[in-house]
Amino acid sequence: MMLSHDCEQILFFVLLRTIYARLSIIKAHVLKVFSTETRTDNYRRKLNKVEALSNNAQLDISSLHRVYDLLHKCAEQLNSIMSLSMIVILLTAGLSTTMLLKMMVKVIQTVTVSNTFGKSTIIYLFGRGMKFTGLVVVPCYYSRVTSSQVAAIRTCLHDAVNSKPLDKIERRKVKAFFQLTRENEFTYALGGVIRLNMSLPLSYMSLCTTYLVISIQFSKFFD
Repeated sequence: MMLSHDCEQILFFVLLRTIYARLSIIKAHVLKVFSTETRTDNYRRKLNKVEALSNNAQLDISSLHRVYDLLHKCAEQLNSIMSLSMIVILLTAGLSTTMLLKMMVKVIQTVTVSNTFGKSTIIYLFGRGMKFTGLVVVPCYYSRVTSSQVAAIRTCLHDAVNSKPLDKIERRKVKAFFQLTRENEFTYALGGVIRLNMSLPLSYMSLCTTYLVISIQFSKFFD
């Protein structure tokens, strides 16, 4: 059961990474169309392997509009699929991490320097705690960097509308694409309420630390 749940989470991470990579390619295409910096060799050297794939094809603004819209629909479907699983993780991982940390503190207090089993137990408990923390941090990280890609696309389109000499039809297409990026941002929210961003892991770790301190203090009180 635990293994299947971990495999499910890994699948979600791969899909989040895939959407982020595809959006990076779209951003590189948009910059290639509208930014003069992309024509320099220095810019091409700064492209990572994923963004460099944009050099293999030439897409117009209409094609980029359609691809962005389709990718956003994929992101919405992924968000709806992983919402329940992520909510369960937030509820269970916090309790599990707190229990593991509490056990680790007890082991640290009782283990001796020469106790190999105690050291192995500490490493195991620390690794398990890091695993539960990673299950929360990774999707929040990809949600943040994906949103930053959308912001970069929107900024480039905004600059193109205001500063580039475009004809009437091309300007209308760019404005439509810009409006699409404003209305359809790649933001993941659990149940439409809890947004996945880097403030969530900070709150998660803060709660775990608070519960750990409280549980240790109460255990000392009852002892």
